[in-house]
Amino acid sequence: MPGFLAALVLVATGCSGPANRPAERGSGSPAAAPASGAFPVTITDDDGIAVTMKSPPQRIVTFAPSNTEIVFALGLGARLVGVSGRFDDYPPAARKIDEIGGAGDFGVDPNIEKVVALQPDLMLAISGGEQWKDRLRELGIPVFTINATGFDDLVHDIRTVGRLTGATVAAEQLASKMQEQERTIVGDLSSEPRVTCFFEAFYPPLTTVGPDTFIADLLAKAGCDSVSASAKTDYPEWSVEDLVKENPSVYLVSSESGASPAAVAARPGFDAVDAVAHGDVVPVNSDLVSRPGPRVVLGLRALAEALHPDAFP
Repeated sequence: MPGFLAALVLVATGCSGPANRPAERGSGSPAAAPASGAFPVTITDDDGIAVTMKSPPQRIVTFAPSNTEIVFALGLGARLVGVSGRFDDYPPAARKIDEIGGAGDFGVDPNIEKVVALQPDLMLAISGGEQWKDRLRELGIPVFTINATGFDDLVHDIRTVGRLTGATVAAEQLASKMQEQERTIVGDLSSEPRVTCFFEAFYPPLTTVGPDTFIADLLAKAGCDSVSASAKTDYPEWSVEDLVKENPSVYLVSSESGASPAAVAARPGFDAVDAVAHGDVVPVNSDLVSRPGPRVVLGLRALAEALHPDAFP
């Protein structure tokens, strides 16, 4: 299972704690944004930890591609001194920043020594990794966790990061623009009947998304009744027998899975699924739907077009 979403599945299945939300593209430039907002500021993060910033952070480390994209989109790229790894690839300027990941049994933890050497005054993380977070806090590095459970939560997180970094004006502008784009897409679907769909995260084994994931929220907004809505975990394995029984009308294939529509159709038993038999197998750029960042509005639009092509001529 190559890719960042695969790494998140490893975390979600127990190697670093309860990191069960897909995170992970955005836009922006490396030009520094002017600071705004009042300091010191104290905000409680999604781990329940109160973090105080006495002044706008000037050296930021991110530990998720989604967080990297948010920082750039707020115009703070010049302050970014460390990113998690090779999946921090958007915008292109992110690829030139020092990578601090790769430690731990599964290679998904940050290298504490590298982080400390960068002397950050803020680390933006996602859920999971309580042990290394505690260690960094002991070393005097503020760690702030954001864990978007859906689109609305992401917009809230962007505003929160704006307050934490002093980029409140840029954050408000970005959040408002994203909300406007989301309302337009959902409005375009208001007269469209909902359709059943299946989202393939990986294969093999056939792996999908559960109802409490960020992707599931986007699917619902895009007019999909996901056949995996009854799943008890975030990234469950799914049997071909269940897939045939549930018979989704649209089959969405994540680019992380790497399968073409023809490859899906060639799998044993998949031709019994209506979506596959009728050619309604649609590739989806996983970066746009699994990374809670500024470009998820593009992912939402892509899902809506795949599920309701007649609504988007």
